[in-house]
Amino acid sequence: MPQTAKTFCRNCGALCALEVTVDDNRITAVSADASISPYGGYMCPKGLASIDFHNGAEERLLHSLKRDAEGNFVQVGAAQALDEIAAQLAQLLREHGPRSIAVYHGTGAYRSVLGGLLERAFMAAIDSPNFFSTMTIDQSAKWVTMGRMGIMASGKPSYRDCDLGVIVGNNPVVSHQTYPFAPGESGAPGKSFAAARARGAKLIVIDPRRTETARFADLFIQPKPGQDAVLFAAIAHILLRDGTFNRDFCERFAAQLDALRRAVEPFTPALAAQRADVPVEQIEQAAQWIGAAKRPFVGSGSGPSMSLHSNLNDHMIEVVNALVGGYKRAGERLHNPGTLNPKPCVEMAVAPTRSWESGVKCVSADIGRIFGEFPSALLPDEIQHTGPDRIRALISFGGNPVMGLGDPARAVPAFEDLELLVSLDARMNETCELSDYVIATSQPYERHDLSIPGEALYPEAFAQYAAPVVEKPGEVIDDWAFFWGVAARMGIPLTLKYWNYGLDYAAIPEGLELGTSETPDPEAMVRYLCRHSRVSFEALRDNPGGVRPEVEPQFVQAAPDDNGARLELCPPDIAAALAAVLAETPDAGFRYQLTCRRLLETMNSAYREAARTRENYPVNWAYMNPEDMAAEELSDGDRVAIRSEFGEIIGVARAEERLRRGVVSMTHMFGGLAPSRDPETQKGSYTGQLTSLQRYLEPINFMPRFSGIPVNVARSR
Repeated sequence: MPQTAKTFCRNCGALCALEVTVDDNRITAVSADASISPYGGYMCPKGLASIDFHNGAEERLLHSLKRDAEGNFVQVGAAQALDEIAAQLAQLLREHGPRSIAVYHGTGAYRSVLGGLLERAFMAAIDSPNFFSTMTIDQSAKWVTMGRMGIMASGKPSYRDCDLGVIVGNNPVVSHQTYPFAPGESGAPGKSFAAARARGAKLIVIDPRRTETARFADLFIQPKPGQDAVLFAAIAHILLRDGTFNRDFCERFAAQLDALRRAVEPFTPALAAQRADVPVEQIEQAAQWIGAAKRPFVGSGSGPSMSLHSNLNDHMIEVVNALVGGYKRAGERLHNPGTLNPKPCVEMAVAPTRSWESGVKCVSADIGRIFGEFPSALLPDEIQHTGPDRIRALISFGGNPVMGLGDPARAVPAFEDLELLVSLDARMNETCELSDYVIATSQPYERHDLSIPGEALYPEAFAQYAAPVVEKPGEVIDDWAFFWGVAARMGIPLTLKYWNYGLDYAAIPEGLELGTSETPDPEAMVRYLCRHSRVSFEALRDNPGGVRPEVEPQFVQAAPDDNGARLELCPPDIAAALAAVLAETPDAGFRYQLTCRRLLETMNSAYREAARTRENYPVNWAYMNPEDMAAEELSDGDRVAIRSEFGEIIGVARAEERLRRGVVSMTHMFGGLAPSRDPETQKGSYTGQLTSLQRYLEPINFMPRFSGIPVNVARSR
């Protein structure tokens, strides 16, 4: 007989509350659960696709695979696979040390709480620093900014308190990516923008495309891609010129104001208008609104972080936010004071760490870890390095790094050189196809989870525990069971800890020792993670729709004394980068720039094969402005050759009036690794063919250019 159960989606950080109908161990229906969630009732197409995937769509893996002596995949029992993998890892550890082993934490791993924690526990236990993730090929420029500017410990303001939001290169109505990097709310983002408008708040959206989010904008600026640093240097110029920056905040918490003034002096509004090809009046108006706002929040998405000068882009965007004090302030009431692991919120600056300048370094470059991770773009070099500490074994957890890195001519041979490649995934992808083992892992509604990934994102205090609502099919295992099982076979005990970004897992003093002889109870592990929660594990278990705890009013605290730390607005390397940008001349060899765009139906390479995705996007269209298409004598559906300095792909043209001229807009992670002149057969065009892992990399994080790529376009012959 059908029964209903409450749970939450785990496709993105919104963790939308859901109600599912289960009949004979099969999910037959799903709907948004508006009963308790602070977002109300909301669910996007990925929530529907996840149900279909649970039920076997997209050729879901139900058994683990092993590559045989002939190079073909054959089914293998999970226990046997773990035996063999553990034996190989133990041998590598004995013969080559901990640096021979690495992990890659993919998009699919971020909301697997127990899996992610035991992944870090495993790496800490073997003492390997080789942790890579999607973050360093996505928005690591934001980490670099934190590392060389410092942060405000109080964090960014709640969008419910803001009278002005500025969103640069981000489309949260589609991506659901907002706090803490950009204003808005991850769940039901359109509703949060509508509510802000209703209370009189203004919104500025800056993007080469008039996005779905831009319909809420009071001011929309449509610059050329890659000009964010110039635009925000000009806005900083105006704030300093007119004296409209927050003097009190800057005196208390910022440094290098004079150096910043000198560095941005040449970035006049007229210069920025010419470089970005936007009206100078729009730049002046944006600066006027930002300077006049009482509670501003200036932030960005992956657009600035993936394009030309990405580190400088994000730094200058944050400089403008700092100039106007866009952070929570002492005495301000906290809408979400935290539930699962609450901490005091204090208004104080935390000094820059520049962590990459010290500590353990990459073997292929003189660069250390950023927020505890090495740059993923260096992974091929770390694998093919000739020294004794090269990476010989890689575990890819919920990711597709060989495709996500781009430049397959460089990435694929490196992955083929690995002595052991293991993928933990529920579907085959391009990295799985190169793997020695593919471990078929459980999906969200089959495992125990806790809302830790949404803890800081919820607009109000809220927590939710999700128990399995259906049993795991076939010989599928949980992600955490892989890491514990391999470690146990190697005789290495793991310790479960409550970890968040910015913490060193090994240094966290508290932990739950898991041992090696008895399989851990996932419910007991979740119970342990709730030990400091405002809501007991029992209360969460008994209220599967989630709990909003009754909390006495909590406020941002003033720092007890001045710790001497300041936000460093313009250190010497930023001043030098601004001077270099000022001296640049445009590349006349390319007429267009290719930008990335996200789809509501997909999450990177996940759900590319979902029925709704394939119906709407049989290929990842090459969107162009209609006037550009007319100039190139192109029509909708024409095949177009898109060529960069590094390669060529064949796309299918489609007109989009919302796109500015001179831009081609395509979704990443479509198509296949091999070059193809038939996008329909290959189900899209792989934009990674247009990128390089060896040239035009950013300093510090070695970020490739994934957006704003100079290209030429012509009808395919």
